[in-house]
Amino acid sequence: MRPRILFVDDDDTLRKVLARELEAVGFEVLPFASAEGVLETVRAGGVDALLVDLRLPGVSGLELLKRVRAADEDSQVVVLTGHGAVPEAVEAMKAGARDFLTKPVRLDVLEQVLRQALEQRALLASHSRLQRVLEADSRHGGLLGQSAPLQLLREEIRRMAAADTHVLVQGENGTGKELVARQVHALSARSAAPFVVVNCGAIPQSLFESELFGHEKGAFTGADRRRIGLYEAAHGGTLFLDEVGELPKAAQATLLRALQFGELRPVGSDRTRRVDVRVVAATNRDLARLVRDGEFREDLYYRVAALVLRVPALRERAADVPLLAEAFLARSAQRAGRRLAFEPAALERLARHAWPGNVRELENAIERLVVMAEGETITTGLVERYVLQGALERGALPTLALDELEKLAVRAALERHAGDKKAAAEELGVALKTLYNMLDRHGLRPA
Repeated sequence: MRPRILFVDDDDTLRKVLARELEAVGFEVLPFASAEGVLETVRAGGVDALLVDLRLPGVSGLELLKRVRAADEDSQVVVLTGHGAVPEAVEAMKAGARDFLTKPVRLDVLEQVLRQALEQRALLASHSRLQRVLEADSRHGGLLGQSAPLQLLREEIRRMAAADTHVLVQGENGTGKELVARQVHALSARSAAPFVVVNCGAIPQSLFESELFGHEKGAFTGADRRRIGLYEAAHGGTLFLDEVGELPKAAQATLLRALQFGELRPVGSDRTRRVDVRVVAATNRDLARLVRDGEFREDLYYRVAALVLRVPALRERAADVPLLAEAFLARSAQRAGRRLAFEPAALERLARHAWPGNVRELENAIERLVVMAEGETITTGLVERYVLQGALERGALPTLALDELEKLAVRAALERHAGDKKAAAEELGVALKTLYNMLDRHGLRPA
């Protein structure tokens, strides 16, 4: 879609000539002989930039500029002035004009100024969009997206949060299981009480029972003081057991008793303590299969899996990728003190990637793009080089479409051989003529 320029000038000849020349270099031009109808067109939307002569019949260009900026403060207005009208141009700049040009203007200069105005408009639009994304992020506890699978997940979270029953969160690595657990806690009646995280796979088996249920002074070598366990620390609130499938078999019986009777006994103690805790467990493993294999207690499974939430993989909600990518870009760019935006085609390429590492992989990819971007725009080329090509090198296919895979392979071969088509053809195992046909078919123009 061509960028739309609204051009206001009362000189019929100049207006027609410039409109024709601008359309020849890729713009769509809406010509006006006066300010009449301009404001209504701007308010209707779809105008990317304005080129306005300061000397107009009726409403002046300066007054029109002020009205346009009042209607849309992000509008990009370039003003045209005659010789000797520089003071007026300065006043226009103070009123919000992006730039001013003196008649007669060279087409290459005009094109450059307009394209800079378009880039600024795109950045401002992206910034506003990112602000909305971050606001949505805070409202949904980090669970961003509008896809059907995610909306269903949000509804299930809302219902299960109110039930005050133990919940099992299942999903692949990197899907955001802890975010789901935190949202269950935040929407529950326990939200004002602690949310305590236990990584079942990170605690040594010999220390697990002590870490989870606490110990008395002198209970074992090195226990020089009494310690409250993480289970008791979550009293009144929620205990999040991350990677519950890694829970040591010896600790499973003790956890079962705590869940079943609401009581625990610290290591080295002869007394039990009453504790009110809701458990939200998470795993990327098939707990039912672990039960069949004898690695996980069946009675404990039915306790922790009273309610089950399944977090969809990112490939199942590809429509959410652009929203997530822009949210991650906003955070990362803010930390780096930069202003960055995606070009639309770059977001499309990210959305078509399979993301085997799910949301975590996407977030890491955006961090990498922020570091490698030299300008203010994340381009398709950057995505291809630093995200998709890296996925290919790791053995992950970003797409199963043969046409797309061929295009990626051709692009990668040309990059590795610095544009040497003969060497790239040899690497690909095709004739040079076949490579040229591939280049034409995919619209690739190597340097």
